[in-house]
Amino acid sequence: MKDFVRKIGVVAVTVLLAGTSCKENGVASDGKTGKNDRPFGYEGGVTLLIKDADLMQVDSNPQHNTAEWQFKVNKPGRYDVWLSSLTCDTSHLLFAENVTITAGDARLEKKPVGDEIVIDDKSVQSPWYRADSHMGSVFFSKPGEYQVQVISDRVMRLPSDPAALTVDKHTLINSLILKPMVN
Repeated sequence: MKDFVRKIGVVAVTVLLAGTSCKENGVASDGKTGKNDRPFGYEGGVTLLIKDADLMQVDSNPQHNTAEWQFKVNKPGRYDVWLSSLTCDTSHLLFAENVTITAGDARLEKKPVGDEIVIDDKSVQSPWYRADSHMGSVFFSKPGEYQVQVISDRVMRLPSDPAALTVDKHTLINSLILKPMVN
């Protein structure tokens, strides 16, 4: 019964998103993507993938697991920060504690809740779903390289084959998305 309700929810979200979407099919207006970029309709945005991060696993204290990236800011300004998770249950992400994100001089702490369920991500296979959580925003005052860091017990190296993920993990951080805010 739970699976049936989940499938109906996914179909309802699909219909709702298809009917209200006004993006250009998710492709950046300049058509460019870089190593860590996934096009999502905002020029200058980037998706920092866990597989490309420097990871630190703390076996005795997993809530201190850390993923770090270097992020190049070409255009200073405010960026929306989204945490993208892989989960088996989009209504309960099961983050036990707040996730800490640092970028430049900013520090964001929040428990992810799955503000957007992404159903057209071809890299995610059943029984997994992608849930993106808005974590806040950060301001970069000038162009340059910045260190971006995520700290959470859900930071783990993902297997190269998504089918190898076991559902006992329930929720894992997939990426961090930084989108420039439009003024």
